[in-house]
Amino acid sequence: MRIIAFLIIVTAIFISCKKNEGGTPIITNVRSVDTTKRDSSFNQAVPGSLIVIQGSNLGGLKAVYFNDTAAYFNPVYATDNNIIVTIPASAQTKATNPNTPEIIKVVTDHGTATYSFTLYLPPPLITSLSFDNSGTIVYINGTNFQGIKKITFPVSGVDTALSYTVNKTFTQIVAEIPHGTPYKDSLRVYATFGVGAYPYPPPMTITSVSNENGTAGTTITVNGTNFVGINQVLFPGNIPGTNLQVISVNQLKVTVPSGITVSDSLRVKGVLGTAVSPQLFASYIVHPSPGYLSTFEVQYGPTDNTSFVGWTGGYADQATATANYPGATGAVAVLQQGSPMSANAGPTSQGNPGLLQLNPTPWVSNTSLSINNYALKFEYLVKSTWSAGQIWIAVGGWYGWSSYTARFAPWESAPGGKLQPSGWQTATIPLTEFHKGNEFWQTSYKTSGAIATKFSDFPTTEVGFLIANDLPAAVPVNSVNIAIDNVRIVKIQ
Repeated sequence: MRIIAFLIIVTAIFISCKKNEGGTPIITNVRSVDTTKRDSSFNQAVPGSLIVIQGSNLGGLKAVYFNDTAAYFNPVYATDNNIIVTIPASAQTKATNPNTPEIIKVVTDHGTATYSFTLYLPPPLITSLSFDNSGTIVYINGTNFQGIKKITFPVSGVDTALSYTVNKTFTQIVAEIPHGTPYKDSLRVYATFGVGAYPYPPPMTITSVSNENGTAGTTITVNGTNFVGINQVLFPGNIPGTNLQVISVNQLKVTVPSGITVSDSLRVKGVLGTAVSPQLFASYIVHPSPGYLSTFEVQYGPTDNTSFVGWTGGYADQATATANYPGATGAVAVLQQGSPMSANAGPTSQGNPGLLQLNPTPWVSNTSLSINNYALKFEYLVKSTWSAGQIWIAVGGWYGWSSYTARFAPWESAPGGKLQPSGWQTATIPLTEFHKGNEFWQTSYKTSGAIATKFSDFPTTEVGFLIANDLPAAVPVNSVNIAIDNVRIVKIQ
């Protein structure tokens, strides 16, 4: 009897196994792993998605393929009715292989099941555009640049890219811009699974001008973006500049024309439109108030815009400035270190030939304003190579140089640590870089300190320029020899 019972049990197990292994594998649907969506099936997904393949007789799983690309699976998540698996991110789609079979294939130890299923990609996403220096090639940056069919530009005439290439990660397209005049619309990238669009043409911008008060005959540098097909630079009064040289899509040089009698923004005109400078050009002509602290035209002048007081700092009238500091807009102040300075000497004492102070002049009409996006600007000319010594710009009255202080030492970032003479330049020091107390630089160079947040935090509007040395090396005589002009506080954004 025991033998008969054993045979019955073995036979039952064998019949059960044969029943499970002998059934044909069938895929009935594909759904999300989200249990709240178990009744919602779909027939397409993006590579990289986690899905559930459902059906019957799926046990004994050997392999899962998506468009002939093998997928890794964990046997723990593979049952007779459900297989939880991630579609390989590298699985081919119609964008990468037009002949892809578009099926899921499940291979078991007792058969194979297939299921029609589409793998698709998100449409192209364009995040930015940039140009090469010639302005004839555009770099289209973004994602999902697979299966590209064509690229179009909003230009007159033939609008498709003359040629294009896509990088291996499908994140950048390099396209040759078609000929024709652009108009405002969108650049479009057409791909197998959709279209990506981006505003075109991108705007030109002017980010800075090397000398915002350049005089006639001087050459200035204009920095910005998208300087494509530049044909004109217009100065105040719509007077065109001369000797235009486009250095790159981000920079050009131009000579200031004669005849400027008003102050206005600089304008750069090109194929992509017109860019307007954020700052006035030739502001010295009108030196608007409040905001203009000194033009230095009248030494010791008590009136607004000419409020220069020379403590023992230098001063050059218009004739002297014209002879010694070419390109000046009139009289200028001079900072020259007339004696050696020891290491970490701090601010100069009164009597040193490198000290200037301005009379109090209103910076803004509303002192409750935030100082964010405001800066101190002035023009400066380096007379001889500058490689040691700094300028401190302090806020305070006579003997009151313990207030908010900024530091100006452009030679430190110049090639080889030496700033060579190169004509008049515009300095821009954001007011957020002013720190409370000269002792800030003396005792803790470039560390945190009290910072003003609004104009009323400054105790006065008197501004001083001091030659100092806060570094461990001594400063030789005449190491600092610069002229300064057109001191102003303006909004920079």
